[in-house]
Amino acid sequence: MSKEQPRPGQATLAGGLIIGGSVFVVLAAWQRISTLHTLAVQEELQQVLTEPMTADLGLDADGLATAIRVLCLIGAGAATASAILGVQVFKRSASARIALTALSPLLFVGGLATAGFLAPMVLAGIVLLWLQPTRDWYAGRPWAQRLEERQAARLAVLRSASRPTPPTPPAPPHPHPSQHQHQPGHLPGPVAGPGFGVAPPARGPVVGARPPALVAACAITCVVAVTVVLLVAGMVAYVSANSEQLFAEVMKDQPAWLNTSQVTERDLVAGIYVLLVGVTACALGAIVLAALAFVGQNWARIVLAISAGGGAAVSLFLALGAWPLVILVAALAGTTSLLMRPEVSRWYAGR
Repeated sequence: MSKEQPRPGQATLAGGLIIGGSVFVVLAAWQRISTLHTLAVQEELQQVLTEPMTADLGLDADGLATAIRVLCLIGAGAATASAILGVQVFKRSASARIALTALSPLLFVGGLATAGFLAPMVLAGIVLLWLQPTRDWYAGRPWAQRLEERQAARLAVLRSASRPTPPTPPAPPHPHPSQHQHQPGHLPGPVAGPGFGVAPPARGPVVGARPPALVAACAITCVVAVTVVLLVAGMVAYVSANSEQLFAEVMKDQPAWLNTSQVTERDLVAGIYVLLVGVTACALGAIVLAALAFVGQNWARIVLAISAGGGAAVSLFLALGAWPLVILVAALAGTTSLLMRPEVSRWYAGR
């Protein structure tokens, strides 16, 4: 059984991400705590409290520093436990996998106060523990054979889709029954039609039920797209109400760029609106592609999978500066994976 199976490389990668990421989260948390009392950090906290999203929280610099300290302690504690449990991943401990999953919310919360890309490393390793072939390895199934079967099935689907269907030769014409009666010595053969025992013509492939993976991919696409549209609407309202303050912040951060490009406040706001309109168009287009893929359009599935993969790559790059976007990365990458599953390809090939 699975005790004789080698550990899959995905499980090794997951354990490495969990242990390495957890160690760095602990170091980053203590480094963050040790610098909270410095003058530079205090000025940074004062600037954060002047922003519209945090001005109404009723906190001062000391209160915000205390909240960051608590978050860092939570993240450091969860990361310490994750590093210990990560060692048990290499031993195929099911209880360690469950405990790591339970620690995910604490790692997410603690990561808000530490470096943006460290906690997502641990969370990505935990997610890998629940994906194939690591899931088969934990369940005691022969993951190597099952992986080969899935790859062979995917290859067969691709080959069958690329191979042209040979044309069906035309059936020979049946002589009229009256001709048999006038030809002596000729025995009448079977005549096509009901009641003469002739097999009906072969039917095309039977289309089965819509795969759950396709339904899940379309549902995730619609949820993400609607969420993006709502966020864009909120950003439009924020930009229209705080255009002057936004331009002042850009002027403070990039004065040389503004002087060189001669960008005015109206130009900056118009550029932001154009960007938000483009994002909204992409989200609405994803909903249309999901609907077409749901009803059986294979080209829409392929375009949607490529778009989701590209969006995941862009979101991963942006997550280095805003790490909550790792949720969007996981959703888009999961959509691509679901759309390319073998059962989904077989369903489209059978239509």
